[in-house]
Amino acid sequence: MFNIFFKRAFAHQSIAFVFFTSGLVSGLLVSCNPPSDRVRDASTQKLAGTWEFKNSDGGKIGTAIFETQNDIDGNVYIFSNDLSSGKIAIAGKFKANPHTNPQQLDFVFGDLTTQTIYEVDRNGLLKIANAVPDRVRPDDLGWQPQQLTKISDRMTIDSDIKILKSADLASSTAAIRENEGKASIRAILRSQQQIFQEKGQFSTDINQIKSGLQLSSDLYTYKVNLFTEGSELMLQHSAIPVKDGLKAYTGIIYTISGENGQKATRLIMCESNLTTKAIASKPQNQDEGYRCPDNYTFIDP
Repeated sequence: MFNIFFKRAFAHQSIAFVFFTSGLVSGLLVSCNPPSDRVRDASTQKLAGTWEFKNSDGGKIGTAIFETQNDIDGNVYIFSNDLSSGKIAIAGKFKANPHTNPQQLDFVFGDLTTQTIYEVDRNGLLKIANAVPDRVRPDDLGWQPQQLTKISDRMTIDSDIKILKSADLASSTAAIRENEGKASIRAILRSQQQIFQEKGQFSTDINQIKSGLQLSSDLYTYKVNLFTEGSELMLQHSAIPVKDGLKAYTGIIYTISGENGQKATRLIMCESNLTTKAIASKPQNQDEGYRCPDNYTFIDP
C-alpha cells in the first residue's frame, strides 16, 4: 500500500495521517471496484464531516475532519488519538473536483501538494488513492486505497486539540518525504505476498514486483536481496536515501512451514534509527522469524 504519513515531530510527539495510493500498489492483491459500485452523482459526494481511518489490521489510526460549506474546497484537519499528551492536529487545505472521472481531491500541507483521486461508494465509504507529494496524480483507485468511514457530520474541532497550521510544517518536509520510501517498501511486500500466493515462490525481478512503482527517484533507490535458511526463503527489500537527512527503510518477507506442510509468508518492516544513506544489514534470526537489523526499529508493515 501507499502509505503517506504527514508527519510533524516536535517535543517528542508526532502525528501521522496515512493514505494508501493506487499508484504504488495497483493490481497487487485485488482489482479496482467496478463502475457499478461507484457513486457517480456529484450531489452524493459529501466530504464535509468527521471520518475515521484505520491501519491494515483494522486498528484505528486517527480522524480526518473536512470543514467546508460547499464540499468542493475548505480546511482539512488530520489528527491522531495515540499521542501521549493530548491531541494534536495538522491543518491543511483541500480542493475537490467531483465532476472528473476519476474524481480528484488535492491536499495542501505546508509547501507540499498531494494530488489524489477519490470516490464514495454505495456504502458511504470514502476511498482515496494517493500519490507521493509533488508527484503525478494516480489514474485509478488500485487494489486497496485508504478507506475512511464517516462517523458524524461534525466539522468543528474539540477545544483540547492543538492545531498546527500548514506554515508550521514547512521545516518538516524531509520527514514527510521519507514516507515515499516507507510506502514503497510496504507496497513491494504486498506484491511479494501476492506473487507467492500465485506461484509458490518470491520474485527477485524488480520489474515484476514493482507493479507500477517508480522505484528510483530523487529521494530513494531500491534494492532486493534473496537469502535461504534451510528450506525457507527470505527476501530483504531496502529503500536507500539518495539525499542526506532522510531515514532508510527495509522490509523482510519470509516463509514458514505449517503443520500441514504448506508454506505461509510473514513480513516485518523496519526504519533506521538515524538518517543514513547506507543499505541495511541482513536481518537477524529470532525464534522462527527475524528481527530488524542493527540500528533499525520495527514499524507497522
